[in-house]
Amino acid sequence: MDIYLNKEKINYVKSVFNTTLAHEETMEMIVPDALPDILRILDTDANVFLRSKSTDNGRVTVTGIAATTVLYCPENENGVKKMTLEIPFTAMAADPEISPNSRVTASVNLAAADASMINPRKIVVRVEFLTDLACYNDADFQVAAGLDEDNEADIELMTDNTDIVTTTGVKEKTFVISDELLIPGSNPPLGELLKTRVVLTPEETKVVGSKLILKGNANTTLLYNAAGTNEPNKADFNTEFSQIIELDNPAGDSSFNIILMPTNAYFDGEPTTHNPDGRTVIMEVHAVAQCITQEKKRIAFISDLYSTKYKLEQELVDNAFETKNNVKTSAVFHGLMDTPTHVSRVISLNVHTGPVSTMVQGGMLTLRCPVFVNAVYQADDNRLLSTARHYEVETNADVGENGRFSVTANCGREIFGVAAGNAIELRIPVDFNISHTVERQIRTLSGLSYDETAPLDNGKAPSLTLYRLQRGDTMWNLAKRHKTTAKLILSANGLENEENLAAGQLLIIPKKR
Repeated sequence: MDIYLNKEKINYVKSVFNTTLAHEETMEMIVPDALPDILRILDTDANVFLRSKSTDNGRVTVTGIAATTVLYCPENENGVKKMTLEIPFTAMAADPEISPNSRVTASVNLAAADASMINPRKIVVRVEFLTDLACYNDADFQVAAGLDEDNEADIELMTDNTDIVTTTGVKEKTFVISDELLIPGSNPPLGELLKTRVVLTPEETKVVGSKLILKGNANTTLLYNAAGTNEPNKADFNTEFSQIIELDNPAGDSSFNIILMPTNAYFDGEPTTHNPDGRTVIMEVHAVAQCITQEKKRIAFISDLYSTKYKLEQELVDNAFETKNNVKTSAVFHGLMDTPTHVSRVISLNVHTGPVSTMVQGGMLTLRCPVFVNAVYQADDNRLLSTARHYEVETNADVGENGRFSVTANCGREIFGVAAGNAIELRIPVDFNISHTVERQIRTLSGLSYDETAPLDNGKAPSLTLYRLQRGDTMWNLAKRHKTTAKLILSANGLENEENLAAGQLLIIPKKR
């Protein structure tokens, strides 16, 4: 006879695919007719814009562009010239669990960018990307916490509680950040905008009902030629923003992992009647916020059971789910970057981080990250030069030995470079984002039955049994072993509970009638 179980359905979002893809794109470019020949290339940089995410049966695809800027010193002219080009990219991965209904999160970062001259009128540009991809499917499992019928089989239940942390939602929202960037009075006014760089950083989340309030910063760097002199200068800005993301359900004990990606950016610093002195730059950044919600839940389940009348047939199922914990740590690279000439002034630092390698030993996670640095500087003879180096940053995080680790690295805000003779003194903070995934299993009851035509033969069992307690005995185990109940044992011995039981104590165990 089947016994109907009282089951609770637990809905969650299952991570079915997670990877980091390293890929590169190259493109040749002819110097436009309006620009002079190239004497030497100073700097190559790009803003990465996410354009689309899509899934099909067994495949995920992410596309975007690298809006790339190449700065160079022209032949027979002073100052800096720029060329811009858009380099499209596509990142694809395959996994059998990916479906058209899978939800995707993507973060694409620039790992390196460089350009080399084929001749003074032609260059080849190369950009390297690191794309972090994750795909999620809706999933559920059921947990039996009780019986959904009268207990005619005299079944005794033991229930337990456990806390689980599951991913419960993957949401996203597109938004726009607009600001007027004012060139500080200590800088010369803007003549021509050479290069822009925007980094979006989530700072704080707060839940009000079913709404998530996200606060963040857009850190913007402008490199420009000064009006009248064509001397390159740099200015840094910080724009605070906030957005409201609608959650599927009111969040309980939840945490949120926010991934921000720009999808486009516009800058306008042209002198107008509203901007006569060239000190205002209009900024408009389009972006998407990808929000992964994790929720802590307490669930009750049947951990053990038996019948005093029948032999029970149990069907058990192992429910596997992943718990993710996001940890942040940081490291700072500090050192001297040697240069072939004496440095008069550091104009700009172009810094990118590469793929992070990890090693776990003794519960300590060791992180190593390559850092690519290109410095543009002015020599004592007023020549504009550049030099590039690769470095490595290392740090540790205490995370335990179990589970899987996925780590990304980004440069912090306060990148520092100053002239130091025939070198540039560098201070480069690197922020590490660690995703620690641990798989947990809960074995739960999925089916229960008994043969009502074959009751247990308890007729020959004594009415009372004397038993001396052994170390490790519990009232539940004694009752289950003797096909009685804990309540009867306590009553027969004049006990209210089992808290004061001790090894060696003599107990009366009555037969269940």
